[in-house]
Amino acid sequence: MVTVVGNTLYSQSAPVLTLGMKSAAAILQCPLKSAEKASSVVFNQTIEVIRATGSTESDVVQTGLRSLSTILRHHDDLQVKEKDLLFLLEFIAPDLEEPTRQGTAFTVLRAIIARRFVVPEMYDLMDNVSEVMVTSQSSQVQEHCRGVLLQFLLEYPQGKNRLKKQMTSLAKNLSYAYESGRASVLELLNALVNKFEVGLVNEYSDLLFVALVMVVANDDSAKCREMAAELIKGLYLRLDEPRRKTLLSHLHAWISQVTQQPLIRVSCQVYGLILTIEDGALFSDALLEDVDSVLERSSDGFEEIEEGDGEDESSGKDAWQVPYQALIVLAKLLAKNPELAKNHSRISWSNVVLLLLYPHAWVRSASCRLLGTMLATVPPEMPRGNALTPTSGSAGLFTKDWMEAVTQKLCVQLKSEHLGEDLSLHVVKNLFYFGRCFSNIPFLTTEDGNDSDNGGDEPQQNSTGNKGRHPLRWLFSRLSFQARSAYTTRRNKAFVSVRVATSRHDISSPSSSV
Repeated sequence: MVTVVGNTLYSQSAPVLTLGMKSAAAILQCPLKSAEKASSVVFNQTIEVIRATGSTESDVVQTGLRSLSTILRHHDDLQVKEKDLLFLLEFIAPDLEEPTRQGTAFTVLRAIIARRFVVPEMYDLMDNVSEVMVTSQSSQVQEHCRGVLLQFLLEYPQGKNRLKKQMTSLAKNLSYAYESGRASVLELLNALVNKFEVGLVNEYSDLLFVALVMVVANDDSAKCREMAAELIKGLYLRLDEPRRKTLLSHLHAWISQVTQQPLIRVSCQVYGLILTIEDGALFSDALLEDVDSVLERSSDGFEEIEEGDGEDESSGKDAWQVPYQALIVLAKLLAKNPELAKNHSRISWSNVVLLLLYPHAWVRSASCRLLGTMLATVPPEMPRGNALTPTSGSAGLFTKDWMEAVTQKLCVQLKSEHLGEDLSLHVVKNLFYFGRCFSNIPFLTTEDGNDSDNGGDEPQQNSTGNKGRHPLRWLFSRLSFQARSAYTTRRNKAFVSVRVATSRHDISSPSSSV
């Protein structure tokens, strides 16, 4: 039967050749004694048929190529002549980007790679595949290219210089003009990071890490930034401890670049990414030092709006991202290490408090949440001492003056016209905490002369003006005044709106005759 089917490959009829090649490929997969011997004959004759046709457009050639790939996969002992291999590589190369024939071309290429036929032309063809993987606008072509290239890089011998050239090319293509090309490269790098042996991942970790960080920092595509962020986490997990320390040293160096705000921002972001996959024990001391320096520079870089009724969202354009990312990474570190939040001396909370009135809602919200994390570590008790020392680390925390100063900032936050639900919830929680602390202070009688009312509707706005007043009474007075003011403002706006609507109605109504 094998002989009969094999003889059909010598027919001059295209339909007979098509059916014969399909049948031959199917029969040669069966466990027949004659199959091994016949496989070489069928393979060589199919090559001759394809060579005689000279074009990949015909059904005969497409069927023949698929039959060849099947034979190559199922007959490992099949000897393929080098001239036949070179012919196939040259023959299918133009079809790699042809939508109607690319499927067959990639099938043949995978079969050749699986057999590990090593010829210089194979490496040249894979360079073209790597380029097509980036430049093609077809997602299907890109997927085929990634699969073939991954198989090639994993199974073929790669000289050190050649592999370095390949990895460098992939890193450079992360800045390719079109999103689809960058995403395709990220997909392949993700597969390589997961499948390469640890030694190779360590060897190219610096190259990949820097390239991926630049994507997170600069790419205008949210999809690419997210893919790069996930890839950074995957890369970090596969590295040994010395390489991890090397990457962390890069972050420390970048975050120290005072004039490079984008570099500082992305360093904080990457610190945060790493904290999502480990507890930060390897770098918590360095991270706290770096974050503290960032927050200190950020708090010095703006003028507090002590009595402003809102914040300017556009102030400093993107400058708000640096303190925001620093606060976020600090919050992640405290979430991973709850005990760290109880050690108040290791974090400069004065900088966090100063950012409560930073001119951007997200920074205000992040600092307010972080303050709440710290307050949760201490039961609400009577304030300590009287001196406010905001520049001495944790020495001035939970004093009466410190609590009053923080409470004033929280009250100002409540006056912001950009106040959101999340921020307002944390402000109220923090104010409630300070109110419970203030309630532990004994109330003095009026006769003592220390708790008399200051007069006027609006309470005094600074701590020095409230030394003769109980802080809890001051807090209630302040909040009630703000509530009345907000209610009055809203009612006036509603009244003005009604008047405007009424006047418009009067203008549009026809005049009555006398």
